[in-house]
Amino acid sequence: MTTTTATRVAELHELLQRHETSPAADSVPVLPALAELFPRGLRAGGVYTLHGSMSAALALLAGPSMAGSWCGVVGLPDLGIEAAVEWGVWLERLALVPQVSPDDWTSVIAALVEVTALVVAAPPEHVSPGEVSRLLARLRASGSTLVVLGSWPRPAAMLAGRIMRWDGLYAGHGHLSGGALRLEVTERHRTRHVDLTIPVRP
Repeated sequence: MTTTTATRVAELHELLQRHETSPAADSVPVLPALAELFPRGLRAGGVYTLHGSMSAALALLAGPSMAGSWCGVVGLPDLGIEAAVEWGVWLERLALVPQVSPDDWTSVIAALVEVTALVVAAPPEHVSPGEVSRLLARLRASGSTLVVLGSWPRPAAMLAGRIMRWDGLYAGHGHLSGGALRLEVTERHRTRHVDLTIPVRP
């Protein structure tokens, strides 16, 4: 692990442990609007893949964040902080690692899942089978959940977010007043979905 990354992870560990936080024991809570898709919450110790709109990732982060848990985001330098707040993510309990080298990615994720309930991360192009196995073991031990923005071997479920519409914008003009996001979940060859209202600050 590079010196910069190691220092950043050590700082996050110290911060989170000082707040005496711990991942959920059995499941990770979700927003009430997502309860139809995840009646028991996200599976603790599992990995989900997510493709499509970043709004879906923010919606997933909002559940545990609003429930009082710490969350982590790795490898997303362009994360919309204002949009995260609008979804209900508490920035005071959000650990951000905007950039991480491919060699350090697994180590950073493994460190964060020990002290957060949910980590959303953009993966490098290649993660070795050995790294996958070690990370899965760490997730099961910690009870944390990982959402990977891309592909992952044998995920608990495959998620896809798609913007259905934006409200208030006509022919490129007007004030954005809201929108709709469809979140699809594919599990055991069955696909379900819910439509969410995208929160927009007035």
